[in-house]
Amino acid sequence: MNMHVSPATRPVGYPTELELQLTLADGRGVSVRPMVPDDASLLSLELERADADTIYQRFFRNPVRFDAATLEHMTHLDYRERLAVAAFTANDEGVAIARYETVEPGDAEVAIVVKPDWRRAGLGRALLDLLERAAIARGVTRFIAVYLPANERIVALLGSVGFAIDGMVGGLGQASKQLVDAPPRSDGGVL
Repeated sequence: MNMHVSPATRPVGYPTELELQLTLADGRGVSVRPMVPDDASLLSLELERADADTIYQRFFRNPVRFDAATLEHMTHLDYRERLAVAAFTANDEGVAIARYETVEPGDAEVAIVVKPDWRRAGLGRALLDLLERAAIARGVTRFIAVYLPANERIVALLGSVGFAIDGMVGGLGQASKQLVDAPPRSDGGVL
């Protein structure tokens, strides 16, 4: 993953407004931008290098095979229903990714992974805040997060950005956050 995306290689719909520089609580800086298809090979490399616990906490199993189809799904985005932003160091090392995917109209599942050395500096919170603003602008009204119940770090992070812990679903924890009020239903609200 490289921080710089030339205008000539930006996919249709690429949201330049999501490109930004952040200074974290510990003084380190990162560049943030939406993911693009060209990120697939470097994403694969970063996932191979990731520690086993990080992979397990994010994908709920380990090892995980990231074949070409999976990498394509993760990097070919429409930037409306499926959006991912990545954080990079000055040396173009990828250190975090936050993403959402719409699961039904108005609802999107959100996920985040931050490299261990970059945790507890406000990066996860900043990426979730950015993703939330982008989602609201694209008509998403609620975020849903699914996580391993023993993942206390994600429970704390989700709580710190306003998610309500909803309980267990199929052995996994679930949390949600109402982003904006849902639009009125055309059927008068009758189920």
